[in-house]
Amino acid sequence: MLAELLRAWGHQTRVASDGAATIAAVHAFHPDAVLLDLGLPDMTGYDVARRLREESGEALHLVAVTGYGGPEDRRRTREAGFDEHLTKPVDPEVLERLLARSAPEPEPVRP
Repeated sequence: MLAELLRAWGHQTRVASDGAATIAAVHAFHPDAVLLDLGLPDMTGYDVARRLREESGEALHLVAVTGYGGPEDRRRTREAGFDEHLTKPVDPEVLERLLARSAPEPEPVRP
């Protein structure tokens, strides 16, 4: 559902159903931001975030999207390398502002 909302806003999206597919999609697609659930069937979202952070550095904006929103959950996402922590259901206005911040700066126009 989030992917459909993002497409409606004009974003290009890819959807992956597990951690390995997410890592492969990031390598192939090179997104500006990754919205990542913590509960995946083959590895945790924390593990995926750590791996993506190791491989992509700070350039990739990692956003945890989860049903867990307590202080300990937020601490764990920060430690895993996430930039943001959104609790389901995600507020569309919050998501839109967050994605605007993660968009790359436009190239300057040269005369």
